[in-house]
Amino acid sequence: MFRLLVLFLLSLSAGITLVAGQKAIQAFPLEHPITIDGIHEPGRWEGADSAISFIQMEPAPGDLASEPTVCYIGYDSDYIYVSVNLYQDANVLAKAMSRDVLTKGDDCFVLVIDPYNDNRSGYGFWTNPLGTQTDFRINDDGRNIDANWDTEWNTASTIHDLGWTLEMAIPFKSLQFKPGTDTWGVNFGRILRNSFETVYWSGTLTDDFRISQGGKLTGIRPPSSQSKLTFFPYASLSYENNEFTGVDHKVKPDAGADVKWQISPNITADGTINPDFATVEADQRRINLTRYELNYPEKRLFFQEGNEMYKTRIKTFYSRRIQDILYGAKLNGKAGKYNFNALNVRTLQSTEEDEPPSFFTTARVKRDFLESSSVGLTAVDRRNDSSYVTSFSGDYVLNLGETWKLSGQFVASLPGELLSHSAWFVRFAKETNIYHMHIRYTELGENFQENVNQTGYVVDDDRREVDSDISYRWWLRNRIFQYIEVVSRNNMFWARTTGILRSWYFTESVEFYFQNRFSLEYSYNNEFKLLDKEYYNYRHSFEVGYNTAEWSHVAAGYSRGRNFGCDFQRLSLGGRLKLTEKLAAEYSGDLIRFTPDEDNRSTFINVLSLNYNFTKDLWVKVFAQNSTSDSKIYFYGMTGWRFKPPFGALYLIYSHDQEAELMGDLERVDALFLKLTLPISIIR
Repeated sequence: MFRLLVLFLLSLSAGITLVAGQKAIQAFPLEHPITIDGIHEPGRWEGADSAISFIQMEPAPGDLASEPTVCYIGYDSDYIYVSVNLYQDANVLAKAMSRDVLTKGDDCFVLVIDPYNDNRSGYGFWTNPLGTQTDFRINDDGRNIDANWDTEWNTASTIHDLGWTLEMAIPFKSLQFKPGTDTWGVNFGRILRNSFETVYWSGTLTDDFRISQGGKLTGIRPPSSQSKLTFFPYASLSYENNEFTGVDHKVKPDAGADVKWQISPNITADGTINPDFATVEADQRRINLTRYELNYPEKRLFFQEGNEMYKTRIKTFYSRRIQDILYGAKLNGKAGKYNFNALNVRTLQSTEEDEPPSFFTTARVKRDFLESSSVGLTAVDRRNDSSYVTSFSGDYVLNLGETWKLSGQFVASLPGELLSHSAWFVRFAKETNIYHMHIRYTELGENFQENVNQTGYVVDDDRREVDSDISYRWWLRNRIFQYIEVVSRNNMFWARTTGILRSWYFTESVEFYFQNRFSLEYSYNNEFKLLDKEYYNYRHSFEVGYNTAEWSHVAAGYSRGRNFGCDFQRLSLGGRLKLTEKLAAEYSGDLIRFTPDEDNRSTFINVLSLNYNFTKDLWVKVFAQNSTSDSKIYFYGMTGWRFKPPFGALYLIYSHDQEAELMGDLERVDALFLKLTLPISIIR
């Protein structure tokens, strides 16, 4: 403890300055590249500024972090470097080893940078003491996070008696940034799992990743503008025995490529020819107690850059509507105060029964104004030889101070009359990491879904809707409770054409998290739905968990109630456990029984996953899931090697898929898949 105190006092002599009350740190020029091995080299950072005195965002906003952190940031002609000493008395907690799965369940460190210095957008680089990586794009001042975005960067960590140390190297070529500027936005954050602390260097944030509340990185010298062309060619070989389609022992070679052209530091163009959109893992099946379509995340490479720009509440572009593609192109970037993204793809027609080939075209422009607010315009079009649909959308986000926010959107679509094929909403909110309050009013024309759901994600239409959510977390931290959180979610809507009440739901919940790491949650839902007739649904739910705030945890739940004319009972069990240093297991089971059950809705869904990580970029995964309602069984085993992470990779996958047909016969699909992707870069 004495050594910790000495190190912390010595770090206070580092040269941090304040600019108009805002923390700033000078980027340190490095003469030679740093070896990323997780070992801090004090001699290499002699004379550099350091980021210290981290402040709690939670559980005690404004208090100093309970453990010291000393962070250095520098650069050379190719990379941004970060070296951090993270001291702590408690044991270092680190379990997650799979890329892009980090949460606050481990001890973690995050670097947030704003290369445009625009106070609203940027990048996040999150890592833990095992060197596991999660990267993401940040928009709307931290309120819009795209964790599906990936880029090239390197990190390494070491655990020692005083805590842990990490190093990062982020290539300038992995970022878009404003040319000719020497000041970026920056922040450093840390998760201290043992004390439930989330702390940031810049001061007390009102929520995670608030760009406008970060500090400044001065003296940064990015390389001069370079044109970079990167090819992502792939080759694959697949074997399939498909009883559904009658494909018998078919071997199919395939090839294609994506290409990324970094036109300038702030503008990129992407192209694709015959892209391989075969997923390396299936979407996990979920029990759906609504009558609406489920929404799944986008994981495909071509859509990643700039896809976060389309995350408006009325979602006019949902990239998973686009299936097989023959070719496509995209332009993305920022010029001055304008963000822009444009995309055009042509789809394939695999069989005569499929829809004819279509062109999907999107364009979005978003302009920054005021301190951290924006206004945007979006156009989306899908057309082929026999039909078309087009939508136009305008939206705005007004950040009215640190916690108040006003947002809204208007969408018109073609073909059809404006009134019946349009939609809009306005929302007023006050929100932080401790509490959330909002009220929203929405109108959806009676024919709106028919048009926009062909390119977007719209679950319903013909609505006049009011919804309001309230939540609050009390950090008690006494002998019994760590915290108590209450949530109230409420929604009502009427038919826009007739004024008849179509739906309401009221959901009230409370969660107790105890000092012994057990948790207890109760929620009650009351719901009315007018569909083919009136339905009065309700649900009582209980969940007991242990260690649910950490990566390794277990939870069990029980629900009972009524759902669309049937009584139901539901049992769930799930958990995640590190069996050895490199082997992790995750299980979820969901059993639901309906009475009566004329439509065979009762089911038992099991999902089991085993991961063995030789390193963070070489692993074996086994995944299996089944559903008893249709005798659905899906299994795959995958070996993955990212030899040039994140995009250069070799995958070998076996999958087995079977399902009961209407006559009771089982149909099966067995497939073996080998894929190689090799990025090739040309810089001019």
